[in-house]
Amino acid sequence: MEFFQQLILILGHIVGFVDGRTIQVQENTGKPVTVKLACITVPEITGQRKQAEESLRKILVPNTPVIVKTTESVQNGSTLGEVFVDNKSINLRMVEEGAATVELKTLNNCFESRSQYLIAEATAKNKRLGLWRQSKVYSLRGKLIYKEIPPVMSQEAYLGEEFFLITDSRLGRKMVLRPSEQVSRTQLQSFHNQQVEIQAVFVEGTRPSQGSSACPIDINAQCLPQGAGYRVLSIKSL
Repeated sequence: MEFFQQLILILGHIVGFVDGRTIQVQENTGKPVTVKLACITVPEITGQRKQAEESLRKILVPNTPVIVKTTESVQNGSTLGEVFVDNKSINLRMVEEGAATVELKTLNNCFESRSQYLIAEATAKNKRLGLWRQSKVYSLRGKLIYKEIPPVMSQEAYLGEEFFLITDSRLGRKMVLRPSEQVSRTQLQSFHNQQVEIQAVFVEGTRPSQGSSACPIDINAQCLPQGAGYRVLSIKSL
């Protein structure tokens, strides 16, 4: 027996963002609603999660008129739905660009276009777009230094750079290291002042918007990027 869900349409415009798959919409009636994008999911890895949010912000700028096709609510009071701009699915576009993957448990909310989602994900993966892009793994050797971040508002605290790999002490060459799911901050601290060999991938920093937080700026009056460095996948003493 075929199952039909009640279709509810929300007409409104974008007023804010929560994360890489959750937006804030103001209905045309003036009512605010938080919408979690159905049928997709974004990575839990910090760098990729930020990239997903940046992609969503580029697609949906504030005040963009949207139509949300929704069929259910989720536990925190948000609405689960598919967001459309000019009759095109933003959820599907996120998958097409490699900014998100298909979430099978909510894919029935996009039943009419579920095959498009699966094909879009396969295509993005095949083309290595977005989060499917393979990062080069670097093998690096040097002396690991831990520098405690001052507990005050400063550029050092803003950048969050506390681990460094000195690869050439004569020239003062050093690389910023970042913890990962594989190697925690505590583990990196335990290698302070030791010669180590690491496997790492480079991650680019992201720039917060100046309106969202205070930040040091560059010569172009933009916030300095945060989070850049080598994310450590494995580490051992030499």
